[in-house]
Amino acid sequence: MPPGTKKKPPRSYHHGDLKEALVEAAAAIVRTKGLDALTLREVARRTGVSPAAPYRHFPDRRALVAAVAERGFERMQVAMMEGMKSAGGRAGFKQVALAYVSFGLTNPAEYRVMFGPEMADTRDFPSLRETSRGVLGGTAEAVSQLQKAGLIGPGEPWLIAVALWSTLHGLVMLMLDGQTEGVAPDSDALVEEVTRIMMFGMAPR
Repeated sequence: MPPGTKKKPPRSYHHGDLKEALVEAAAAIVRTKGLDALTLREVARRTGVSPAAPYRHFPDRRALVAAVAERGFERMQVAMMEGMKSAGGRAGFKQVALAYVSFGLTNPAEYRVMFGPEMADTRDFPSLRETSRGVLGGTAEAVSQLQKAGLIGPGEPWLIAVALWSTLHGLVMLMLDGQTEGVAPDSDALVEEVTRIMMFGMAPR
């Protein structure tokens, strides 16, 4: 340290603020360096706290990864609900699908954490499990409402929601991995066609 330079004091956080700061730092690491680079020590360094500080909120690295995934699902749900509110009926449901795909493409690192193998089994993280299932539950409720309005055919809403999720997830992953390049005119056209088929099927109208 150069002469006359004062050492910066450690940052002070309120209990809840530190947890949020740790999750944000973890997400930043995942975005810039990948999930393999995420450690509690590196998160502590980036946040400006002692190496032991993160353990007050996260007993191990997996718990921190779960927190990143949970925050991702929360943000995704907000985006999807805003899409539903932007229009009614089928148009609103289409906006939900577009919001899902847009979130995945805009937040690829978090999306891969949310649906990656490390978080495939969430039984030890009930809050994450509830949040992720809440996104699916909201979609099922939207399906149910459209069925009542006569805009979607019969079927178990939850099962339809899972099928829709599978379709959109496959699309997002193909696009993130560059597998759709040269296959479709552009990503918007592909999303448009997928959502059209989801709503109306492939049978002639």
